Amino acid sequence: MAQFRPAGFSDEDSDSDDYGFFEKPIRTYIPAQNEKKKMENRLQDAILNGNLKEVEDIITYDLHNGVNVKLDSGWTPLMHACFHAQEDIVKILLNKGADPNLHADSMTSAMAACSNSNANDSTIYNIISLLIEKGCLLNIGDKFGQTPLMRAISNGRTAVVQLFLDKNVNVEMRDQQGWTAIFWAVHHNQPNIVEILIQHGARLKEVDRSGRTPLEIANLQDYQDVLTIIKKHLNIKDDLDKDKYIFSHVASWHDFYPGLKNGQRLADCADKYLSGMDLRTFLLLEEKDMIDLGVDMPYERQRLRQGLRNFHMRGWKLNAVAGLYTKKTNEYSVIDCLTTLGTHLYQMYILEATLQYTLREYNRIQNQIKYEPPDSPLINRFKAAAKKFQTNINSIRKEIKILRNLLTKVSKSNPQPADLIKEKTAKDIAVSYVKEIVVVCTAALLVYNAKNFVVNLLRK
Repeated sequence: MAQFRPAGFSDEDSDSDDYGFFEKPIRTYIPAQNEKKKMENRLQDAILNGNLKEVEDIITYDLHNGVNVKLDSGWTPLMHACFHAQEDIVKILLNKGADPNLHADSMTSAMAACSNSNANDSTIYNIISLLIEKGCLLNIGDKFGQTPLMRAISNGRTAVVQLFLDKNVNVEMRDQQGWTAIFWAVHHNQPNIVEILIQHGARLKEVDRSGRTPLEIANLQDYQDVLTIIKKHLNIKDDLDKDKYIFSHVASWHDFYPGLKNGQRLADCADKYLSGMDLRTFLLLEEKDMIDLGVDMPYERQRLRQGLRNFHMRGWKLNAVAGLYTKKTNEYSVIDCLTTLGTHLYQMYILEATLQYTLREYNRIQNQIKYEPPDSPLINRFKAAAKKFQTNINSIRKEIKILRNLLTKVSKSNPQPADLIKEKTAKDIAVSYVKEIVVVCTAALLVYNAKNFVVNLLRK
């Protein structure tokens, strides 16, 4: 019976599923529980640190060459080595018979390697080449439907993408949200990969489950290089009405965490680990926080970290930060003011979290930049980023000033509604009492004068 069926595929029992997964008998050696735990920890540390000799010794003597054993995390040693981009260890494990198609929670070794965003391109390319030589499956998807090709695209691995295409991978496979490889290349602003995929037959007029095309997603993110390439292949001229092609969609966190269906809660991106968490806490999650929440799979943690980084680094459009200011008109409706005010309250909330995130990351690399020369590219990038951040804050300040002036103008020039009911002030109460006293006194005086007039009249 198949041990795993990717989302969207048949539930028919068979020895293999539509993606080609097949659970082979695994030769394992199971020592005593405490010894097993210690051994697994040693093995994972050795892989992480690239200690080739220790890995060989543990596999040979502790595991009796049981190279396909699944560790406590559910991953095999090969998956760990691929994820941490340890090329030499991957080569040793494959030579000892490691199966590149064994999977854990729908993750394969090829997916693990393509999920690494820190290693250099040549290392990942060499690892994928080794896996392909040993017959690893490429046209397969994880529980989100994402293929090794999509993961390589997400991290900008152009050479690896070209390698996959040379092996005739299916560029039209879809994930849970209906995205093909071209959607992922557009979403991650990879113009070179977009061009390569188009040259290999990727279709540009497909729509995802939300009805969006790659062109609409590029417009949403304002990726000009990608837009230029897509418009060229679709024969769209720049002088056409831009509003016809701009996708009217309000960006949400779903746009930064592809793989989730519309309506799914944020917690679903890590199997409900984040249930009940407020947005600010989520935006400032660290590795140790994810571990405390029970996110045990290394890829899930990296996916969350990368998504948070993309969220904090995303650029803001001018008309989003300074909505009324950019209109350059003296006529604004109340709806315009209220909408802009609500948007800016949300933006300030996000900016505060982003500022804390930036300061935290900056503190971590202070030792690395301590000895950088004043004119180094890194320092210049820091200065440019700080200047841009300050510009966004100043734009919001301008907008607040405009709104304050508008509200003052409205309060002075507009009469109060006829049916407005509000609590009386002390001044109003005092004035009303004075009015009542004046009325009573006036009435008493009139009565007195009238009485005197009548008496005088009778006497005559």
